[in-house]
Amino acid sequence: MKNEISAYFRPKTISELEEFLSMVQGEVNFLSGGDYNFPSLDQSAPLVDLQSLGLDQIISDGTTVEIGALATLEQIKEAFQGWDSLQEALSIEAGLNVRNSLSLANFLRTADGRSPFLCVLLAFAPSIALLPSHQSVTLETYLASRQKKPTEFISALNLALPKGLAFEAIARTPKDRPIICMAAAVDDLGNLRIACGGMQNSPQVINISTEPQSAIDLVRQAYQQSDDAWASAEYRQAMSQVLLNRLLQSLGLSN
Repeated sequence: MKNEISAYFRPKTISELEEFLSMVQGEVNFLSGGDYNFPSLDQSAPLVDLQSLGLDQIISDGTTVEIGALATLEQIKEAFQGWDSLQEALSIEAGLNVRNSLSLANFLRTADGRSPFLCVLLAFAPSIALLPSHQSVTLETYLASRQKKPTEFISALNLALPKGLAFEAIARTPKDRPIICMAAAVDDLGNLRIACGGMQNSPQVINISTEPQSAIDLVRQAYQQSDDAWASAEYRQAMSQVLLNRLLQSLGLSN
């Protein structure tokens, strides 16, 4: 049976998909929205088209949000009206044409440490729902293992809306990818979560439950090994203090 699997499969239900994947050995190419890099596909692996599974919905109850993996970046932008920091990050991330086609799943498959939208997402402390394992993992865990599970794909991203969110970046021009960017979210208990991005490596996340000013040294440490073609670690460490100050002011947490 395994050798009779067709090169293209378009399941109508999650159950159909799970049955198909149980028969597959090796890599699978998941077609999960626009902007997919077809030249990079393994031609020997089956194509699984996910567009009939209803994974493009965004559902919110006012305190939590579930974003389907096939929702486009523009859908996400429209769903988060009033969240200026997320709006800004998405505007920097890509132009309207790309946002209209690029799905969340494909964005997360390739997003790197210089991505402003990824930086903001990490500040939300989201979880990623995976199929067919039905596991829920943190976004950080997914980013670290996304190349290691060829038969797993994202079905949704889930997050709790924070009390406050802020985003700051430094770039050569306002719409360039940042040389350094940081996002911070604070919850109702005053817990602070800071994502430090704008570098080649994956963004670093800092969680603080005490005095917000204690983030100063931790943020500097996050950029300690950030030398790359765009900026030195010393520059980013210095600018991180400026951005941190702005974030805390935006959130009403500065002295």
